[in-house]
Amino acid sequence: MMKFFGNIIVFLLFLANLMVCIGFLVCAYSPYISPYRHPVWSCAGLAFPIFMAGVLGFVFVWLFVRRWFMCLSLFTLLLGWGSLKVYFPLGTWEEPSGESIKLLTYNVEGFPKEEGDEEHSILKYLKESGADIICLQEFRTDGRLSLKKINKVLADYPYYKHTPLGGGSQLACYSRYPILSSRKINYKSQANGSVLYRLKMGKDTLILINNHLESNKLTGHDKEVYHDLLKSPGGEAQEGGKYLLHKLAAASPIRAAQADTLVKVLERNQARYMLLCGDFNDSPVSYAHRVVNNVLTDAYVEAGKGVGFSYNQNHFYFRIDHIFASPSFRVLQCKVDRSIRTSDHYPVWCVLEK
Repeated sequence: MMKFFGNIIVFLLFLANLMVCIGFLVCAYSPYISPYRHPVWSCAGLAFPIFMAGVLGFVFVWLFVRRWFMCLSLFTLLLGWGSLKVYFPLGTWEEPSGESIKLLTYNVEGFPKEEGDEEHSILKYLKESGADIICLQEFRTDGRLSLKKINKVLADYPYYKHTPLGGGSQLACYSRYPILSSRKINYKSQANGSVLYRLKMGKDTLILINNHLESNKLTGHDKEVYHDLLKSPGGEAQEGGKYLLHKLAAASPIRAAQADTLVKVLERNQARYMLLCGDFNDSPVSYAHRVVNNVLTDAYVEAGKGVGFSYNQNHFYFRIDHIFASPSFRVLQCKVDRSIRTSDHYPVWCVLEK
């Protein structure tokens, strides 16, 4: 009798393992689901870390129950290796041996107000970053922090461009290299956008695109719903989960169209040296990330370590800020810099060798 019940428990565990593995593979391959046709399913990548943890958990369960059954989870991880590598890279760092540049991207959240009259912590960070090119999103100025003051602190960057978007926000680029031109990329959005810059980098022309792709537009109420869902996933909270999922799904096809536009712009403006960076409002396991990664290399995947969450508030633990480089660059180092928490994003920087 004990053996019978033991076999039943093993069968139920295997069934649960199978369901988790299927969920993991749906998440892993969700970047190939069209956000235009299936916006809800295209958001499955957001649950990737949950199912990844479940698959790994069953590996340890079978280690003590039935070792051969580990093969199901291990084979599933192998099938989802592409997304696993993108989500949790184990890159290696190298020191520059030739001509290199450092690029930094940072959503500064409009330079949040700070107490006292000392230099703003974000400006101090940028000034001391050692970056050659700085791309900023949600760049705003007002009487408290004027454009004149910002430019004075960043005097080591004599070349800069500011591009207004909707809602008073701007995209900004500060560079040690001359900015030959800048133009806003034309796609549908009320308050977000992308800008293409041409920079003179020695004898070469660098194509650089600074992005702030479509926001999910989560309100304070939405964040409360999310927190309730984290505290008690069952019961009434499930309705809140469905509501949030549909709200996230509403922004997914808009970002997909923006990402498709970026790829077309890259194809029309082919150059040996190309960089694309910014706030994607989308995780590494997403359609937007995949289509851009098809033509450029994700710097964090090449030289970053770990999940690298770049958003730091409201328990939304995702890497949504990315840097991509053309093959003519060799990615030496890349980091999500958690040394500053003034904004709701962490800055991301990378060192590239020509």
